[in-house]
Parts: sequence; structure tokens; C-alpha cells
Amino acid sequence: MKYIVYLTTNLVNNKNAINGIVNVVALGTSFLCGAFVPMEWLPNSVLNIAHILPSYWYIKTNEILKSIEVFNFETLKPIIINMGIVLLFSILFIVITNIVSKKKRTI
Repeated sequence: MKYIVYLTTNLVNNKNAINGIVNVVALGTSFLCGAFVPMEWLPNSVLNIAHILPSYWYIKTNEILKSIEVFNFETLKPIIINMGIVLLFSILFIVITNIVSKKKRTI
């Protein structure tokens, strides 16, 4: 989430607007991904949209960890995959932030 915030601060120049935008993005993604409402209660259409957000994969990993009883490769495989997806999101946001930051410096 901090990479999304860093990207937002590079996109917006008004310091007062940054707080509002970051709060809306953070709370919006949390509601869409099941942080405040259990994932079982969310409609499938909302969960399908949530797949494009890193918070979904983090929360899904927590749900898997909550129900895991035996630790072996087969039970840890979905957790490792989800952690990899979150890592890819982090790399993606770092690259986008670097591109935006570089373009802002040239202007």
C-alpha cells in the first residue's frame, strides 16, 4: 500500500489533496478486498474487481493462514503464490512511480 501512496504523492501537487486521495484509495481498496467485510459476504462481481488490487492478495493470504492446520509445501504453495503476486504489485508500482517521477523532473 505504501507504494500506491508514494505514486499518489508523485501525481498530485496539492498537499491537502494528497491526504484525501490516499484515505479514499486505502479505505476503498480495503472495503473492496474484504478487510472490513468478510470475503464470504462480498458478491462475486466485487471479488472479481478486487483481484486487480494488491490488498486482495494480502487478505486472501491471511484467510488461508487462518485455516491452515498442517505446514507443508502443498498447504504453503497458495501462500507463496499470493506473496509473489504482492511482490509483483510492489515492483509494478515502483516502476510506475519512477517513470512518473522522471517525467516530472524533465518538465
